[in-house]
Amino acid sequence: MNTKSLSATEVKNRFGRVLREVSRTGGPIIVERDGKPVAVILGVKEYGKLRRRPFGQEAADANLQAVFGMWVDLEDITDEWLADGRSRWESNWDDE
Repeated sequence: MNTKSLSATEVKNRFGRVLREVSRTGGPIIVERDGKPVAVILGVKEYGKLRRRPFGQEAADANLQAVFGMWVDLEDITDEWLADGRSRWESNWDDE
C-alpha cells in the first residue's frame, strides 16, 4: 500500500480530491501539521479491517441483543439452528 503524506492545509484546500483518492485507493493518507503526522485518512473498508469487524457492526450487534436478549451469546444458537427454525415456520399459503 502506497502511503501519501499531505499537509493539513493541502487536505483542507483539496478535500474533495483527497476523498476521491481515498475512495479509489482506500488510503492511507497521512495528514501533517508543522511537518509532524497528526492524523490518517482511511477508506471505510480498510478502517473496518483494522477494527476486525465491518463498519456498522455495532448496530448489527445491538439488533441481535434486542431480538435475542440474554440468549444472544449462547453458542448453540447458530445460523444453522436459525435456518432450521425459520424453515419450520414458513407459510405455504399462496398469495392470490
